Amino acid sequence: MRRAVLLLTALLASGSFTRAQTGETPSEGAPSVTLRRLPSTSQACGLPAGPLPTATRAVFILDTSGSMRGLGDGRANIFGRVKTAVNAYVRARNPDRVDLVTFDSGPRFSRSYALPGDRGRWNTDLAALRANGQNTYLYRSVARALAPLSRDRRYATTVFILTDGIDNDPDPAYTARRALAAFRAPGPLDALYYVALGTEIPADARAALRENAATQGLTVPAGQVPTLGAFGNSLASVTDPERVSVPFPDGTRLTLAPGDAAGQVRLVDGVVRDGAARLGVSGRLPSGTPALLCAPPVRPGGHPRRVLLRLNVAPAPRLTWLNPGADRTLRVGETVTLRYRLGTDTPPGGLTLRLPAGLTGSLLRLPGEREVGVHLENAGLTAGRTVQPVLTLADGRRLALPGITGSPAVGAVPLGAGEARFRPDPRLLAGLGGLLLLGLLGVALRAWRRRRPRPVRRVVQPAPVPTVEGIRYSEDRTLALVGQDGRVTAVPMPLGGPFDLGQVGRVPHLSGLRLEQDREGLRVRRLPPDLEVSQGARLVREEDVVRPGTLLGVAVARPARSPHPPLGTLVGLGLPLRLRAEGVTLHVTGPYGDHALTLSPGVTDLGEAFRARALHGLKVAPSGPHVLLAALPEEITVRRAADGAELRPGTYLPPEAHLGLPGAD
Repeated sequence: MRRAVLLLTALLASGSFTRAQTGETPSEGAPSVTLRRLPSTSQACGLPAGPLPTATRAVFILDTSGSMRGLGDGRANIFGRVKTAVNAYVRARNPDRVDLVTFDSGPRFSRSYALPGDRGRWNTDLAALRANGQNTYLYRSVARALAPLSRDRRYATTVFILTDGIDNDPDPAYTARRALAAFRAPGPLDALYYVALGTEIPADARAALRENAATQGLTVPAGQVPTLGAFGNSLASVTDPERVSVPFPDGTRLTLAPGDAAGQVRLVDGVVRDGAARLGVSGRLPSGTPALLCAPPVRPGGHPRRVLLRLNVAPAPRLTWLNPGADRTLRVGETVTLRYRLGTDTPPGGLTLRLPAGLTGSLLRLPGEREVGVHLENAGLTAGRTVQPVLTLADGRRLALPGITGSPAVGAVPLGAGEARFRPDPRLLAGLGGLLLLGLLGVALRAWRRRRPRPVRRVVQPAPVPTVEGIRYSEDRTLALVGQDGRVTAVPMPLGGPFDLGQVGRVPHLSGLRLEQDREGLRVRRLPPDLEVSQGARLVREEDVVRPGTLLGVAVARPARSPHPPLGTLVGLGLPLRLRAEGVTLHVTGPYGDHALTLSPGVTDLGEAFRARALHGLKVAPSGPHVLLAALPEEITVRRAADGAELRPGTYLPPEAHLGLPGAD
């Protein structure tokens, strides 16, 4: 019975060092690595508590005894390949600091390098290394190399001990446990790898490695060298969450520990693609917010690979979509204008529009204004295809706009599979064409004999302005306008800052009524004196808070704010104003509507024609198919919409121009 217990104990002890093989035949290109797994619990992906490192350091403790070149008891000449693997790690990982320590009969060479400034010196020193030592005083050398590491906690340190032998120091005071004692309190992202090249890790070294979860033993067959870049942890600064470069191969599964940024940072795709991971970031994060990205171990039983992320992501630009109901399904040649308002933290200048193939467009914006129009036209999108235009801000941030979908042409009927197209005989087409030509000649001759009718001038009527008699603020904090006919129209209400209900709802007689979302309800920031807003029998005052579930009444107090402006006036158009010339018809367009004026021969004063005092002195005249700018007061500016160039009297109006009025800023 006693022998059975001893045998079972020996089996359990040997089983604590399981071998995790790759399952591939060992070769020079893909070395077989055996991990000596520690019996401690595996490290979970969690952001460490306390101060975190801000830089990376790689420490190479390199055996330079003659056995590394196959001399003495050496089994293979691997020293050149070991130096190549070390240099490949430095090039791939780019640590901020590299420490190089060589040993044989004790430490021989020790030097530190601050990269990238010392890269030339590093390359020179590494190339000059020779393996010509006599002994392998491993533990003595490791103890001296590890002793200074704990003094500087700003580094995430990765240590590699590379040797093909075992310790033969005659001084018994130097043990494996004493050598690794300097690594007793590693930093949260520190790791140590004892790499045995063509030899086994001694029992005392295995026991010392088991005592520290940050250490790990690796054994490699004789004549082979592992890829060191597959091990260790790293740091990364993230400025573009859409592409976070990681030192993992494509297809690696990832997990994220967001720490205090939970709810604001997430993995968009938990797999490495093209050497990068994708993060989703919402809201504003303090600069340097930490998060931890984890990948599975290289081999079963190893340490998880971790990347400490420092998030330096600018907040997403605030852009309020003013017409979310716009029809974005377009046939070829159809257009749509998407209207936006930039947030106060978004610079209005330097906007550019990037368009995919099949879509053309332009930006419509007055200089210095925060309202932007994105005019888009389907120039070749096939039916069913959806593309996204991208708006780029002056600081380089990009914002994907809603998708535009192609629609089939009117009357287009797609042919089914196998259906043949009708191909008429060319001779038949020629005969039909001749008959059609004769018929057209007869019609033209008959029309020439008749007296030409007097042309009737077409008057373009403006679109009716909606009449609103109530404002409904629902329990779900949505806003809607109640019309005279009982129709309820939802209003896209901005979430941040006060807004003009007349402008947002495109209702002229509500202009000047400014509201703002409040924690308790809807706060009235400004109430025009000629507009009465009531809740039951009580008049609403400025700074009153309207509770959710309230219906307000609206009444105007003077004709100038009438919900039915007279034809030809500018009442209710709002600002800014645009001029559109279509032949001899001039359109004056504002946020609330469009008025058209067909010009008579001679000079027309737009102030008199529209009965608008602000336009007095602005005169135009038809000139053939164009409209000529005849006179322009000093306080009024007219700018070409395409390039913002200011127009002078005596020039033709372009298809679209912006009208600047005094006090409109």
